[in-house]
Amino acid sequence: MPTDVAIKPFAIFDMDGTLVDSMGCWHRVYTEFLLTHGAGDSAKSIATHIAHMTTYEASALFRDLLSLDDSIEDIAAALNGRMAEFYRSEVQEKVGARAWLDRLKDQSVRMCVVSSTPEPLIRACLSRLDLMPFFSFILSCDTIGKGKEEPDAYLAAANRLGALPHETAVYEDAPVALLTAKKAGFYAVAVYDGPSADAWEKMCETADAAVRDWRLI
Repeated sequence: MPTDVAIKPFAIFDMDGTLVDSMGCWHRVYTEFLLTHGAGDSAKSIATHIAHMTTYEASALFRDLLSLDDSIEDIAAALNGRMAEFYRSEVQEKVGARAWLDRLKDQSVRMCVVSSTPEPLIRACLSRLDLMPFFSFILSCDTIGKGKEEPDAYLAAANRLGALPHETAVYEDAPVALLTAKKAGFYAVAVYDGPSADAWEKMCETADAAVRDWRLI
C-alpha cells in the first residue's frame, strides 16, 4: 500500500474525522444520549461502533435497543441539535487538511463532500471554517437514504462530478466506509483519526494509499 497519494481528477471527501476533528464530539453526543436513557456500561462501546451510520440509522438503533417511545425523527433531532452546538463553536479543521485542498484546487481537481452527517450541519461546519469554497457540492447519506456500508452515496456523488469511480479518490477515516469505496472501484485513501486508531493497520491493508498526517503528504 503506497503512502504517496495519487492525485486523481476528482475527489470525494468525508467530513467528520477526515477534514474536521469532530468524531470525539459525535462520540460524546451519542454516549451522553445512551447513558441518559439507560444504556449503562455498554454506552461507550455502542457509540464507538456506529460512526459510519447516518443520524437516522443511529436513532433507529437507539430506539430499538433502549425500547424508547420517542419517534426516530425526534431522537435524530435531539442528537443533531446537540451536535450543531459543537459544529458552530468548537469543531476545528484537521491540521494540514486545508493545504492539501489548496494543492488539489491548484491542479483543477473537482471536489465534493459525502458525509453521514445531515446537510445543514455539514454546511454549518464547513461554512464556519471557510472550507465550503473548495467543494462543488455537499451530499449527505441522509439525502440518499443509505449509510456508507453501501456505495450509493459515493456513486451518486461521482455521477454529479461527471466522474467514473477509478478516476475518483475517496478520502475516509472510517473502516467500513473505506472498504465500501474500495469495493465500488474508487481510489480509496485511508485518513488517520484517533477514534479509529485500533483499525488503522487494517485500513492501510484495504486502502490504495494512506494519510497518517495531512502535513506529511
